[in-house]
Amino acid sequence: MSNQPKRINRSSHIGWVRLDEMKINPRAQRAFDKNWAEWLASNFDPDKMAFLHVNHRDGWYYVMDGQHTRWAAIQFLGSDQQVQCHIYDGLTETEEADMYLALNHKKQQGALSKYFVALTAEHSVECDIDRITRALGLTVGSNAKLGEITCVTALTGTYQKHGPGPMSAALRVIRDSVAGDGFKSGIIKGIALIIDRHGTRVDLDQLSDKLKRAGLLALKQRAASLKDGTGASEAQCYACAAIEIYNRGRGAKLDPWWRFQAAAS
Repeated sequence: MSNQPKRINRSSHIGWVRLDEMKINPRAQRAFDKNWAEWLASNFDPDKMAFLHVNHRDGWYYVMDGQHTRWAAIQFLGSDQQVQCHIYDGLTETEEADMYLALNHKKQQGALSKYFVALTAEHSVECDIDRITRALGLTVGSNAKLGEITCVTALTGTYQKHGPGPMSAALRVIRDSVAGDGFKSGIIKGIALIIDRHGTRVDLDQLSDKLKRAGLLALKQRAASLKDGTGASEAQCYACAAIEIYNRGRGAKLDPWWRFQAAAS
């Protein structure tokens, strides 16, 4: 698997397709935005309608790009009307997802929507993140109240910067200490920074235990204080705060995140 879009050696042709012969595959599309679709419908002009990109497989035309335009067209024209499309034949679901990403790489997309489509497209980074989070009993999703990890950009960024090991270890520490409310961008990145710098010198069980005893509020307050005092990045401040907590009392010790911090405290 590769995280780069695959080269799909298929060409499209222009043709007419009935709107009710099309389907939407949510695994290869971003989430439907009704407000956007309704705006398109209220401003619909059939003479200026963009071509839809569809893939013909299993007797249906799967929309790879233009699901909101299709919805607007149905409201304006009716579902039994035909519209002109770029038609591809026989792409797999994985290729459909890749085509969606290729066609939409310049459009603003929600990070979660892009992540889930990349999973369908079998991109290596997203698939490995999915494997790691599932192995830890965690879920990537949009509902933080259910303990889902919503900051998918932090996950992909941490994975690409530090690799799967530090990312996995950071998630494990957060899971075992401050749990759902701790799955925030700065905390994930900060714990990963510690593990990337100190490697096996970090006792993960000790880090989890001491963060749990200190509590999430104390970690956040100390990181906020450090940020106010230093102007450093949120991730760096969480790394410094977590090491301070780690070094309290008995157990292994790590060098302060900033050596000057030890002298100033």
